[in-house]
Amino acid sequence: MKFIKEAGPNSPALKVDERTADLHYQVGPPYIATVRDMHKIAVRWSNLVPSVHRAFPQLLSEMYAYCLAAADLQLPHEVVDSMMISAADAYGEGWDFIDAIPDDDVCTTAVAPAYKKYPLPTVLHYCQTYGVSNVLFSKYKIPENIFTCEKPLLVEPADDAMSGENSFFINEIRKRVDLKPKYHKRHTFATCAMTSAVNEAALFYKMHHCKAPANKERTITLVKL
Repeated sequence: MKFIKEAGPNSPALKVDERTADLHYQVGPPYIATVRDMHKIAVRWSNLVPSVHRAFPQLLSEMYAYCLAAADLQLPHEVVDSMMISAADAYGEGWDFIDAIPDDDVCTTAVAPAYKKYPLPTVLHYCQTYGVSNVLFSKYKIPENIFTCEKPLLVEPADDAMSGENSFFINEIRKRVDLKPKYHKRHTFATCAMTSAVNEAALFYKMHHCKAPANKERTITLVKL
């Protein structure tokens, strides 16, 4: 486990081997636990975060501290890897559900899930960059004034997003990234889901807060921003 020394010389975490750490302690949200267990973890977690952050002063230090707290308390987790998707090329995530969707239904399922027809992960953790053809989604490139009456909406993937000629995207540095079929489907799903969700939220704002006719054109292309 990472930064295990921060738990102290007598910590039970020191006895956790690599295989056990991978199976039961290398975890992330969402979590399901009893109140008693989660309270114990939260207290130990908050104690460990400062020292782990000093050892690793970067974004994921608090997550390493959580894993270390659970191991220190001898509270192994049973990992369910079908609840979340994030990185299109990652293992241990629920991408198998997306891979099983027929090409013709990928984007429509992402926009309007039909759970009885196609089971889906519970969470799309959109901390990655997704794209298909000339449509890009990155939360870091969303305009700050997206929720205004004047600002247009995001461009969404075309109806033929899953066609072979669209098996690529243009990334943040305007470089073409070619996609193999599996990753083409995953990127299409995530791009359709996120551009649609942002637009739906923006339309909700416009409907409730704009007196004059609001701008509802879908013209914002994040590649250009």
